[in-house]
Amino acid sequence: MVRYFTRVCGAAALLPALAGPAPAQVPLEGWFIAMEACEVYQSKNSLTNPGDLRAGVRHAYDVIARNTAEGAWYQLRVPGAPVTADRWIHEDCGVHVIAAVPTPDDGDTPGDFDPPQGTEATDLLLALSWQPAFCEQLPNKAECRQLNDGLLPITETQLSIHGLWPQPRGVEYCGVPQAIEDLDKAGRWEDLPAPELDADTAERLAIAMPGTASFLERHEWIKHGTCFFGEGGGDEYYDDTLRVVAAINGSEVGELLAASVGATLTGAELRAAFDAAFGDGAGDRVTVECRGDGGRVLIQELKIALLGEITETADIGALIRAAEPLSPGCDGGVIDPAGLQ
Repeated sequence: MVRYFTRVCGAAALLPALAGPAPAQVPLEGWFIAMEACEVYQSKNSLTNPGDLRAGVRHAYDVIARNTAEGAWYQLRVPGAPVTADRWIHEDCGVHVIAAVPTPDDGDTPGDFDPPQGTEATDLLLALSWQPAFCEQLPNKAECRQLNDGLLPITETQLSIHGLWPQPRGVEYCGVPQAIEDLDKAGRWEDLPAPELDADTAERLAIAMPGTASFLERHEWIKHGTCFFGEGGGDEYYDDTLRVVAAINGSEVGELLAASVGATLTGAELRAAFDAAFGDGAGDRVTVECRGDGGRVLIQELKIALLGEITETADIGALIRAAEPLSPGCDGGVIDPAGLQ
């Protein structure tokens, strides 16, 4: 099928901006055609470029957004890019185009939907992965190839986001159309509607949740985040998740894990680190999950109970201690180093 294109400049081709008081990136439709082999950055602010990638000349990339309505940066989807496929390129490097006539929908991919409104969830379970252990079982996933190729150094020494799950168990897919739920359950995460995130949240999430390389953030938003009911939608859901994860990775828990790579930790030692970081009793709200791997036992995931509203000033220790105790889980295991062992 032949597509006809029109070049667009300025804000005329922009879709409605994300809601919120602070300036946010503006969603776009269409493609960005690179006219020069410019760098495509993970972060436009710090100019980081994992993989040292450059745009292909006269290559058309799916465009995601512009940093602001009059901004100089376009966010593109660069398939196979390490760390995150969502990259930034300067406007001087090419042209933004949209289809001049509508392209018929193939009817196979449902569109966006408006998640329901409600009272923000306060009974929560946070699942954090030790990514090297996860990747021993699934080395061919995009994020695991990146990790095992040495492209995710931060992920080698800190916990990564699996998901934040409103409780009780089974509270899922709130207001999600059946067609989208079916896509999720079929593992077609790349076809799911993406959560609306501002540029800062998206950049931080790509680091803290390496599974974004496999569209994990879409799956978690559709299955669990739609039941979070935060007023800020997907952006608030992931901002709140990032706040708790940063507190844990920046505490005695994170220090213990980073210092123990390649060694064995007991579940009791990990729970004691939570007590030291977040107050007596915090460790009782942590389940340590392990998995066998070729004669070794690996610590693969921690689940942390939280009770209360996550805010910018919330006491994370108080949220953990307010929750009901959890099963302690496994006795302990190896803190797996990156790379297949």
